[in-house]
Amino acid sequence: MKLFNNIYKFNNKNKLNSFSDVIRKVALVSISFGLFSVLVSSFILSGFKNEIKRKIYDFSGHYNISNYSNGLSFKNSPINLSAGLSINHKKIQQIKSVDPYILNSALIQGRENVLEGVIFKGIEKKYLNNIKYHIDDIAVNFNLNNSIILSNSLSKKLKVDQNDTVTLFFPNEPPVFRKLLVIGIYNTGLEEIDDMTVFGSIDLSRKLYKWDNNKASGLHVFVNDGLNDKTLFDEIKNNTSYDEYVEATDSKYIQIFDWLSLLDKNVIIFFIIIVLVACFNMVSIIFILIIEKTNLIGTLKSFGAKRNIIYNIFFNVGIKITVYGMLLGNLLSFIIIYLQNNFKLFNLDKENYYIDHVPMEFTIFNVLIINIIMFALMLFSISIPIIYIDRIRVINSIKFS
Repeated sequence: MKLFNNIYKFNNKNKLNSFSDVIRKVALVSISFGLFSVLVSSFILSGFKNEIKRKIYDFSGHYNISNYSNGLSFKNSPINLSAGLSINHKKIQQIKSVDPYILNSALIQGRENVLEGVIFKGIEKKYLNNIKYHIDDIAVNFNLNNSIILSNSLSKKLKVDQNDTVTLFFPNEPPVFRKLLVIGIYNTGLEEIDDMTVFGSIDLSRKLYKWDNNKASGLHVFVNDGLNDKTLFDEIKNNTSYDEYVEATDSKYIQIFDWLSLLDKNVIIFFIIIVLVACFNMVSIIFILIIEKTNLIGTLKSFGAKRNIIYNIFFNVGIKITVYGMLLGNLLSFIIIYLQNNFKLFNLDKENYYIDHVPMEFTIFNVLIINIIMFALMLFSISIPIIYIDRIRVINSIKFS
């Protein structure tokens, strides 16, 4: 076996600029860039999906607890914080935190008498720990009781900035207005949140509704990473009061999550196309190598070389091209993800894509699956043209030469 491999290598040694040498390089490049494209696509998809989900979870929690009888008015049906999940959540280890909130309808007035309808979300100060990564800037040692946090899109509409004062009108009986200081500007890129929600003190919301400290519109439930599943949903539900309604954030924002699921199909289709092209290239390249080496195959057969030995010679050539190509593809993809995550080389329009840069996230599972599938299909592609060797006869190969 080693002897025949040496014969093949010697046969190529004096033909470094031969056509077969060129197509081997073409094959290596096609495999490496094909794998590179698929890996980078999976990195971008994982990063994009997780970035959007992270923003939604940071603002809304993984689960939302509210009253079953919530109607058109936020005031109608508060939950009792002295019972239900607000007390029982300590029994569930997977829950990281539970944050009460109160929703109020309001009109907000900025400069030049610009008015916008918003939802005033009364929160406790500790809730800001969840969304601090999305706040562009915030005052130091602020007092939440007389201040407000706006989205970047709302601040532009109202023509206000940090440390400016805005006026909020609440439709109570009689109507109530408050002048509040803008202490921070947040930015998610998600219209469902940015265009409607402003954050302020939960104490102000309670005063407006004349509620005591044991009442709230609902609870945001935050769980530890990777523990958001059906079993946990059932456990949370079992620890709520009879009048508390549990809703997963995935269901609350189902349109966004369904859209993210559709992106998986796009990448799968792209992966299939790339792999098919790479497989076709490999079949063509091995076939061309066999045709070019017909004289060598005939010579080896005339010396009594067995079929498996000749098969292995060309199979090893294909394996070598595949391994080198896949190593190069992996290396290039890892370099790109490192550069993008550290230097943000590729940017996006935040208004259309929710984020201002192309996110990439490395997942070892995806990398292994893609490499295994690619390698297996390459092996299959190498095997197909090798069957043609059986059809080459010694007499024909001599004529061919």
